Amino acid sequence: MNDLPSIVVVSSSSTKPKSIIKLITKENPVEHTCGLIKQPWKIDTKYYSAFVTFFGMPGTYERSDEFNSQVEALVIHMDSNKESGLDDLQQWEKLETECDPEIKLLISNYCNDNTKITKTAATDWCLNRGFELIELYPSEIPRADSDEDIIPEKFGVNRLIEALQAHTWSNLVMKKNKDISKQNSEALKPNSDGPSEGTPGLPEDLLGEDDFTELFSHLHMMKDSLQSLPVAQRKQCAEQMVTAFWRAIGGDEEELLDL
Repeated sequence: MNDLPSIVVVSSSSTKPKSIIKLITKENPVEHTCGLIKQPWKIDTKYYSAFVTFFGMPGTYERSDEFNSQVEALVIHMDSNKESGLDDLQQWEKLETECDPEIKLLISNYCNDNTKITKTAATDWCLNRGFELIELYPSEIPRADSDEDIIPEKFGVNRLIEALQAHTWSNLVMKKNKDISKQNSEALKPNSDGPSEGTPGLPEDLLGEDDFTELFSHLHMMKDSLQSLPVAQRKQCAEQMVTAFWRAIGGDEEELLDL
């Protein structure tokens, strides 16, 4: 019996759950009886670490109530080149209902105007059911608004991993401030061979934090990490922090534009 939070991966296409799990973990999953795939995975982010288990399973696999209660994420692969691509997803409705995961991701190799299931149709399906649509190999990647964008949007497998990392896993272990500070310092160090790519800024997960107390607890850490930056970049990071605090107390970012 699995005693870790679970990520269940299923497929309504010719792409097997084993291939998807391997794509994420970079490990070769073990196949058990009844077609069940099982693979442990350590999630290690800047602020926390957690151990979870991937399960790839056929639709006929019998699940216990205890198993269902440990499922915190569901990943479904859809065949966008089949007219019945969205209809085929109905076989997983019972799985979704019984497990009731917080993270629900619908993935496809690609989904555009030339596929049988268009991106618009797939997005509408996701919006109605609380899923996020992720293309593993998107044919078009929107350009950033400017070369100075601090936090570039992620796509494909990187976005899939990011979505799983953004979840608050039930067994996560927060890292100590000194460990976080060390990682931030390393990330903000200039490249010894020349200028670093992009513009250093505050960590994405900290910018998205909406808890004032949590933000304040990291303030001294960020101050130490940013001391070595040029003045212009320190000012830019300070503006980001002000925006984050303003948002955390319920302020509207548009109100800052008048200041």
